[in-house]
Amino acid sequence: MERNLVILFIPFLFLFIGMEIIYSWVRNLKLYRLSDSLNNLAAGISNQIFIIVFHSITIAGYLWIYFNWRIFDLPVWPNEFVWKASSLSLFGIAILTWVACLFFYELAYYWNHRLSHEMNFLWAGHIVHHQSEEYNLSVAFRQASFRGLFTWVFYLPLAILGFPPAVMGLVAQFSLIYQFLIHIKWIRKFPKWYEMIFNSPSHHRVHHGRNQKYINKNYGGMFIFFDKWFGTFEPEIEEPVYGITTQLKSFNPLWANFHYWKEMIDLAKKSSGWKNRMKVFFASPGWKPSTFVDPEKKSGKDSVTFRKYDVILPKGLAAYSIFWSCLTLTGSFWVLATVSQFPNAVLQTIFFISIFSFVCIGGICDLKKWVLYLEPIRLLYLSYIAFPFFETSSFSFSVFGASISSWVWLWFYRDFFGNRKENFTF
Repeated sequence: MERNLVILFIPFLFLFIGMEIIYSWVRNLKLYRLSDSLNNLAAGISNQIFIIVFHSITIAGYLWIYFNWRIFDLPVWPNEFVWKASSLSLFGIAILTWVACLFFYELAYYWNHRLSHEMNFLWAGHIVHHQSEEYNLSVAFRQASFRGLFTWVFYLPLAILGFPPAVMGLVAQFSLIYQFLIHIKWIRKFPKWYEMIFNSPSHHRVHHGRNQKYINKNYGGMFIFFDKWFGTFEPEIEEPVYGITTQLKSFNPLWANFHYWKEMIDLAKKSSGWKNRMKVFFASPGWKPSTFVDPEKKSGKDSVTFRKYDVILPKGLAAYSIFWSCLTLTGSFWVLATVSQFPNAVLQTIFFISIFSFVCIGGICDLKKWVLYLEPIRLLYLSYIAFPFFETSSFSFSVFGASISSWVWLWFYRDFFGNRKENFTF
């Protein structure tokens, strides 16, 4: 696949997010919070960056099995030679290939998604998508950076059946784009016939709910009938409360990807016996050894007592975060959309500065004091790489000027860092 439909869809998703923000503002729905939304978008672009980085690993297994072990030679298009048959028959076979691939992909996705909620090391790769305490289209873009390293094996049976990589790739991207569009809070229900077959905003709101009755429900991607078949369906009855049961309390996309790994490692260290230590990574989330005593055990929170995590930013730092987020998101998307035109060394540099920028912006949204030391390094490094890439062009001097101005701007607000006020909202 030369074209990544998800990358091509990103500008439209950003457009839809903008439209939803306007709609939310006009109707006073309060669907978005600044720091949360910036973190969601940063996590999404980071996910796409690491898909490129790990592409050769995640696709190699499928290609090897397809070319060496496939059972059937299924066509991508009707004009491909399969066996002697009429044009009408070949057209029907090609259509059936795509429909069957969608069905089996969604079945594999269901079990991939379900086990990602039921097994700790897989949950560590999926938890990022559930950390936001809002439910809007920016949450759809919030994806984990390293999940693909663990989940590609679920789709290998499709290679054995003989579904061509092009068909598999397009079906997977189409399914993901569909799932982006159901992260909507203000559409209550679709027609009954639709909600019987397909995943919907209502069904997926349940999946994102941290309400006790909603946990580990509605795993389907495009289709909801797999949940009904396998007993994991739950209709939306009460208003969902969004987020994970133990709040992340951070807007740092890097920490969002690693915090659960740290929790598992800490639990393994405190557990007795190598069996319990290994089981930590394969058990269900929340599992602890019977001999383990947790001194920090917390009582569960319900929809009445739960409060969203937020940090009050001065307007100047909010503007600073928006400015650098827009630049980083735009630059990263441009590179992702034209990735084949860049040498690997250049790609690695750009990807590094993108992730570095997202980490610093997240630290600013959290008002962490370490940002006062790390952000100047980022600005200096950005200026340093601008001149080798763009030489003594006006763009290089613009980057240099923006970096110096940002440094001064940040220094002006230095007293706010390390002295944050958390704004918990209901």
